[in-house]
Amino acid sequence: MLTTSERSLTPAEVRTLSARLDQARRDSREALLKTGGASMLVCGVLALLTLGVSDAPVWVILLFWSALALLFTAWIGLPWHRTMRQQVASLDDAMRARRARTTRIQSSRVVEFEEEEDEGACYAFELDATTCLFIVGQEFYEDDDFPNSDFSIVDLLGTHGRPIDTILEKSGVKLKPERVVPANVKRLVEIPEHMITVEAEIEQVEHALGKPTGRGYA
Repeated sequence: MLTTSERSLTPAEVRTLSARLDQARRDSREALLKTGGASMLVCGVLALLTLGVSDAPVWVILLFWSALALLFTAWIGLPWHRTMRQQVASLDDAMRARRARTTRIQSSRVVEFEEEEDEGACYAFELDATTCLFIVGQEFYEDDDFPNSDFSIVDLLGTHGRPIDTILEKSGVKLKPERVVPANVKRLVEIPEHMITVEAEIEQVEHALGKPTGRGYA
């Protein structure tokens, strides 16, 4: 069974969102500092090694590696800093809205598709006798209680109603996949996108999928 609703955040979700916002703010403040420290450490070691084997003036060697440390700091640290500032703005927007869209999935049967090349977890949950729901993404890797018989995907919304972040809540029991579709079979079919339903019995779900496009398959 699949149901979707929109509601206010629970106190626990507000605390989770607040913790993520605080962490994003710390990461934003520390982005250049951490990158600069790592760059100076690496370049400092290389500068010492260079001093030991080179006849070049000390000031030239120190200037060269200092310039490289600054370059690495700007090259890596500034994009990271910008990314974290954008995340802070998004999470702050979600804190103001304090709204969530909850999609609850209840199922007693699931089939797992073997991961290939870090593409994320992939499951087909049985909704009824002829319908399966695909759950796809790196946030859905197996853990102590997932895949689960009763779980909710909680999309934290911004003030304009767009999803900002996602929380996975589990209230059922852990499910053991009835089978794992191997990667050599998975690559021969077109895996649906996240939250897409497929009209198929779970025993034959992989056979109901289309062929991949643009990969040289006949």
